Amino acid sequence: MRTGETGLNLIKGYEGLRMSAHYAPSEQWTVGYGHTSTARHGMSVTEGDAERLLKDDVGPIEQLISDTVRAPLNQNEHDALVSLIFNIGEENWKRSTVLRKLNAGDKIGAANAFEQWTKAFVNNELVTLDGLVRRRAAEKSLFLMPTDASLVVPSSDVLPAAECEPEYVSDKVLGAKPLVDFNAIKAERKKALTTEEKAARTRALFAATQALSGDPSKMIISKAEEHADMGVTIGAVLAGLLAFALTVVGALLLLGQEAPALAEAIGISYERFAVIFENLPMWLSAVGAAMCYFILYILVKRSVRHDIKRQRARDVARLRVAE
Repeated sequence: MRTGETGLNLIKGYEGLRMSAHYAPSEQWTVGYGHTSTARHGMSVTEGDAERLLKDDVGPIEQLISDTVRAPLNQNEHDALVSLIFNIGEENWKRSTVLRKLNAGDKIGAANAFEQWTKAFVNNELVTLDGLVRRRAAEKSLFLMPTDASLVVPSSDVLPAAECEPEYVSDKVLGAKPLVDFNAIKAERKKALTTEEKAARTRALFAATQALSGDPSKMIISKAEEHADMGVTIGAVLAGLLAFALTVVGALLLLGQEAPALAEAIGISYERFAVIFENLPMWLSAVGAAMCYFILYILVKRSVRHDIKRQRARDVARLRVAE
């Protein structure tokens, strides 16, 4: 397949015409429409000469496409590839994602891969150049253009998805994520703070302690302390309920012993007292064991709370020494 006028005009538009030889930033002489192989210092060409040289230059590129591309191409796809290879060179083309996607039958992937070739070295620094961005966009547009010029556009029934935005996260993905990413928390804890971050945290902590008269016990409660306090409250409530239940059982037994007539009147018969007495050791053991557990739980939570406060007091003391 030969390069059509559209492909040649695309190369001409982005290469530009130089009637006399120019020493390019790529450290080689260029003349005409990006011709380099025979260009030399002092060389001059006419517009006709420049077009002839351009056609001579695209000849090997056409043969290269024929040798390396296994997928069928239409004229626009071929011309877009000629312009791309003219700009990036044979070696880059052979290792490019564009060629790999094409031979895999993924033409959309190949078109998207055009956009990878938008950077160049300027003063030994790899930067994205606006000229290359525009050229790749034009080549990609030509590559995707049907030869009959009939465009397929999204209708009202086929709209671009919100996922096209790189930062978008769908509800399905959010629902699949764990409520707490412990790996991220561990990684954040292991992350080394910079000197500026350490100084900022130190200043913030010292300012908080100064604002609260330097008394660590009056500082804003931390998450760990909040959890410890909640544990103490829950343990105390449960232990209190068990103690109340034990008190009710004792009151019933006392009522049956001291005022059996009253107990009979309110519906507590002798048979029920017999059941209570039979199971009393088991109930007392269960209630006592539960109360012991919750009291121990309260003591542990209080111990944790005091450890946190002692650690905070030591931190404040070190800050004062540092000041």
